[in-house]
Amino acid sequence: MSKIVEKISTFTILILGAVSVVLVALIYFGGSAGSLTVGEESLDVPKFTDALLYWCYALIILTIGITIALTIVGFVKKFIASPASAVKTLVPLAIFVLIFVVAWFLGSPEKVSIIGYEGDENVGSWAQFTDMLIYAIYALFIGLALTIAGAGIYRKVK
Repeated sequence: MSKIVEKISTFTILILGAVSVVLVALIYFGGSAGSLTVGEESLDVPKFTDALLYWCYALIILTIGITIALTIVGFVKKFIASPASAVKTLVPLAIFVLIFVVAWFLGSPEKVSIIGYEGDENVGSWAQFTDMLIYAIYALFIGLALTIAGAGIYRKVK
């Protein structure tokens, strides 16, 4: 059974990686959909920008969905075996929620000046949401770096 799972996951990763590489290559070599004039400067807009953005959205949604599903399945299995230890697994989830809540309140609802953008999705809650994502990424990156360093130190001391 584990060989089948390993083959499926390897095949899936190869397909997702290949599609990603093709879309990135199309951004660079696929031509221009036109140009955007900002002041005196003319900027080329790649033809396949939308396709790459939608692919990124799909990958993010897929990742979040799989993560949530596997977390729920793992929690239910642990809860059936040992309710006390299952509750302890909710601590990382609470930490993630806390990081995103704090990052939300750090964000600013003020209008973000974006060159060539005339829409109204860069003000209010959307601007604050964008700031939240940036601050959360910073916090998670710092946490990742500390975890890697701590694991290395732990192995040396152990």
